[in-house]
Amino acid sequence: MQHLIKLLPDNLANQIAAGEVVQRPASVVKELMENAVDSGADEISLSIKDAGKALVQVSDNGCGMTSQDARMSFERHATSKISTTDDLFNIRTLGFRGEALASIAAVAQVNLKTRPHDQELGTEIEIAGNDIKRQEPVLAPAGSCLTVKNLFFNVPARRNFLKSNPVETRHILNEFIRVALAYPRIAFSFHHNDSLVYDLPRTTLEERIVALFGKDLEGNLVEVGDQTPYVNIFGFIGRPEAARKARGEQFFFVNRRFIKSNYLNHAISQAFEGMIPKDKFPFYCLYIDIEPQHVDINIHPTKTEVKFDDERTVYGLMHSIVKRGLGGLHDLPRFQEEEEDESAIAGIIRNTPPPKMEGLTIGQSRPGFQGNSTSYGNYQPQTRQDTRGWEQLFETPAFNREKSEPQTERPQPETVGMFRQSEISDEGFIVQLQNRYILSQIKSGLVIIDQNFAHQRILFETFMQAGSRPPLASQQMLFPKSITFAPGDFVVIQEMQHELRHLGFDLKEFDNHTMILHGLPSEISPSHAEALFEEIIAGIREADESDFKQKLYESLARAIAVNGAVQVGKKLNPSEMRRLVDELFQCELPAVSPSGKPTYKMLGLDELAQHFQRQQG
Repeated sequence: MQHLIKLLPDNLANQIAAGEVVQRPASVVKELMENAVDSGADEISLSIKDAGKALVQVSDNGCGMTSQDARMSFERHATSKISTTDDLFNIRTLGFRGEALASIAAVAQVNLKTRPHDQELGTEIEIAGNDIKRQEPVLAPAGSCLTVKNLFFNVPARRNFLKSNPVETRHILNEFIRVALAYPRIAFSFHHNDSLVYDLPRTTLEERIVALFGKDLEGNLVEVGDQTPYVNIFGFIGRPEAARKARGEQFFFVNRRFIKSNYLNHAISQAFEGMIPKDKFPFYCLYIDIEPQHVDINIHPTKTEVKFDDERTVYGLMHSIVKRGLGGLHDLPRFQEEEEDESAIAGIIRNTPPPKMEGLTIGQSRPGFQGNSTSYGNYQPQTRQDTRGWEQLFETPAFNREKSEPQTERPQPETVGMFRQSEISDEGFIVQLQNRYILSQIKSGLVIIDQNFAHQRILFETFMQAGSRPPLASQQMLFPKSITFAPGDFVVIQEMQHELRHLGFDLKEFDNHTMILHGLPSEISPSHAEALFEEIIAGIREADESDFKQKLYESLARAIAVNGAVQVGKKLNPSEMRRLVDELFQCELPAVSPSGKPTYKMLGLDELAQHFQRQQG
């Protein structure tokens, strides 16, 4: 009988192992930066090009390696971190498996230059696909510099599955920020396409947080901490007024290793309950110092999830220190569920989270409508959409409009949404109530339209359609406006400039994480520009990487629509009201606003007759 089981060739085994360690450029960044930290370095530099696909380079001033150690570092399961089984239960270093460099070298072109501090000459090694091209002595600074080029050059199928540059850059930024937060006493720098993004000196934790996330956190951080014989917890939380619109600025570290924990996040959320709106998220950066034998860090391949042997103690202490930290503040804002006061938020972007919309596609056309539209798949609005024909809604007028009213000629499309143009009537009364609702007579009674929500729906679909059409015109500003971003957000905006330009934003880079805004879409007021970009960035952070471009346009369109829509309190003339009504019913989904709120309500004659206890006839 022929034997079926055989050993894999080394090169194939290494590529399989690489798949467990190197999933994307951010995986390379994480492994190399953690190795640099473990080397004892106090200065670490990261450089990337093309979102890490073309280049990832990490250099440090750590202990360096001898010629033999440099060669051995590329062997699988070769490590200086552990030597016995007991060491596995006393791990305090970040890397210990001895697979990082071997896995990276299996799928990339790697160059290593390294020199110990007590030697005059260093070593340079070039490896591609685990094949050593050369190894020779060189002059090199003390420490190590590892350059990774053309990731997945020999596995093109995996390279094709990498996401867009904004997505991959965002993952790299996340890895850099996590390591920089864990070690404020180490100086870090980060270059992206030869531009300096971060230059972080050795500093305190509070100053490191402000440098990473922007000046708006300065003065808004509260130090918390406590210790028990079992665990010590310390760090900073953000004041309630510093809560953000998007997740992503919540950090837990166990023995300086970043982790994710829904269980501990619940402890923080409970402590903040009632102090921040439900659609915002608090900032926190908290460190758990615990003996390694009380925590298992091997329950997840990427070591981002851990298991404590006494989770209740950690949860209780976490909740307690945050609650005490918040209790020490004065004049805390308290929030409760209230009826939304439309007049109080005129001119301000609403924070209502959007509904979950499945199956969104860009470029799907509908009969009789010029351009493209969006499709929402199985999403059903909670409000009832009236599907009767237009002729059943708007009746033939019983009187003519005032002769003084200007007669404006509106565009006459072949079809209007689900209604045929021949069934639309220009006549019938149309009035504005309290400068917020539009009332119009229909055959079966009355339709009441919320002018703000209706206009949001119109603008949302207009900008969603813009994603697959020629660029929108930009309205140039008389006085250009400078907008300063947090360094990480600045990189994301850089990667998005093409999409923003397509939608009518004229942005030019300045310096120090600042953009100069020269033009906006015509629907947007310059005074709302900064709030608009905050809304856009929040939407991008929440976007799934599987459909990032679609989510990008959706977040842009939603922010623009909410910000640019005609506000409550705005007086409209009859022609403006009729145009808004016409355009609303041209929309693919006219019954709800982008945030899922109803845009109109029908009052039928039967309903009115029942209310007045009259017989319909």
